[in-house]
Amino acid sequence: MKKFLACALASCMLLSGAVVFADETEATTNLNWEDFVAINEASDNDVISQGDFVTFDEIACKMWVPNVMKEVELTDEDKEAGYIGYYSTDDQKGVAAVMYVNMDGMELADYAKELKGMDGVENVEMMKLNDFDAISYDIPENDTTCVSLATEAGYILEFSFAPMSDEGFQSIIAFMGASIQPEDAEESTEAAS
Repeated sequence: MKKFLACALASCMLLSGAVVFADETEATTNLNWEDFVAINEASDNDVISQGDFVTFDEIACKMWVPNVMKEVELTDEDKEAGYIGYYSTDDQKGVAAVMYVNMDGMELADYAKELKGMDGVENVEMMKLNDFDAISYDIPENDTTCVSLATEAGYILEFSFAPMSDEGFQSIIAFMGASIQPEDAEESTEAAS
């Protein structure tokens, strides 16, 4: 299964190619859930049916989460810090966290500049994610990779995944990250079944 997921990730990156923003100086990755669905359908190993979409009502957004990750109940402190979702494997070695933080209307490009200036943050890249403008970046010290989006309400929606160094989990991260989309987007799990 790890080999399938690694191949799926590599194939999706090849399928998605690169897009150039209006700036034309910064190429970005274009990641689409439909590319992952197509690879899943072409494979003997149906990964997508081994999970479900979860919806974050605060932002009308959803993400696919594998069945091996269970929702962790958020404390009041977690909620005050901006967490709206947290998922973990039983052994707590694989985690996904979702935060929705008021950034006083900060634009995504400004957030990317701020991230580039932070110690320990690497590989800051503008990208397109299911037609959303997004940023991806890594925090190697925490073994974490992140995807951030800016909302019309002036908030940053951030998805963090760890451990990014685990080869098998990297593929799960790719599926989860690529699945981030509007709540009303058509789910393609039926097509993958």
